[in-house]
Amino acid sequence: MSARLGEAEYRELVVRVQAAVSAHVPPGSSLLVVSKGDASLLELPGLTALHFPQDGSGGYAGHHPRDGAAATAELEQRRRAGAEYLVLPATARWWLRYYDDFAAHLAGHAEVVADLPDTCAIYSLGSRCLAQGALGVPAIERPQASAEQIRDYLENLVTFGQRLVVLETVDGLVAALGSLRPARLRALDRESSAERTLAELRLLADDDADYLVVPRSSDEWLDARPDFRAEIENNCRKIAEQRHLCRIFDLDGLKEIA
Repeated sequence: MSARLGEAEYRELVVRVQAAVSAHVPPGSSLLVVSKGDASLLELPGLTALHFPQDGSGGYAGHHPRDGAAATAELEQRRRAGAEYLVLPATARWWLRYYDDFAAHLAGHAEVVADLPDTCAIYSLGSRCLAQGALGVPAIERPQASAEQIRDYLENLVTFGQRLVVLETVDGLVAALGSLRPARLRALDRESSAERTLAELRLLADDDADYLVVPRSSDEWLDARPDFRAEIENNCRKIAEQRHLCRIFDLDGLKEIA
């Protein structure tokens, strides 16, 4: 498709892009859109859509990337900050020809979720799994966040000296968080009891831990222990949530009831 469209044709393209994203990207996801500053391309209810590339305040940068290396560097920066998908409208497909090393990076480090030549290409920036849903229809599961993404998110959020506790249901996650030096709330065993884990968390809270970090990788463990989930959600104020990374709870509530 030519990048030069009439006004009516462009409006139709925007509608098609919105429909494609709605059909292929899970609600609550965070995505980047090669928008050339057009806010209408970000009008995606139920999703967090951001311009790509961006300026320092999150608005459109006002220009295309200098070269493929610059495009790739910014993409990785945004991915580490929580971006899950990249959308290239049909009018931006020239990026894949002009920024050949950026295209190569996408081919090696992202996965095509949808490729509609007259509409857009949608890339998953994390691992993408297909699971058989109801009636045998494939359902897209959320990309799995890396420890690096969680670390970058926490480093930008917490103040130096604040003490974190991480609910670890994936072996090695706490060690991978490096300089944050969080305390480990181990729940690696599927048989780990809610009562024992909660008692350990209360001890950590009494020892002046400030926040509990609940990675999305722990969702299955939590779903099997609704009492533990309810105790946290009812007594600890949630201070931040990045949908595919983690939730963060203030532990003051547990100190009060311990």
